[in-house]
Amino acid sequence: MKTNQIVTIVTVSIFLIALLTNPTLEEHKSKVKEAFTAYYQKTLKESEINSENSFAALGTLIGKTMIDNLVEGAITRDNYIFFSITKATNDGKEKTIGYGIFGNVFLDSKIEESLNVNH
Repeated sequence: MKTNQIVTIVTVSIFLIALLTNPTLEEHKSKVKEAFTAYYQKTLKESEINSENSFAALGTLIGKTMIDNLVEGAITRDNYIFFSITKATNDGKEKTIGYGIFGNVFLDSKIEESLNVNH
């Protein structure tokens, strides 16, 4: 086999794998929910709420519900066949907060700032 044939086969294979493993909208939303849940739990710990507090479980439940509603209403995905982009809408403004490729979703490390969670 010639070198250019091998390069073509490898290139086509990479593009085919990228096409077949492009993350779905639900995978993008799930990753954002994970990030928000981790941020929320960190915030709870910083507020010195612990499991002995009778309201801690209620706070966790309310937080999860708020995160689910926020993500469902604000997160979209732009599909570019071989990769996708995670976008968030806040106050009518759309921001790119991550991307998905090869079955993975990678989010901006400052996602809470991107969505103005702490403002």
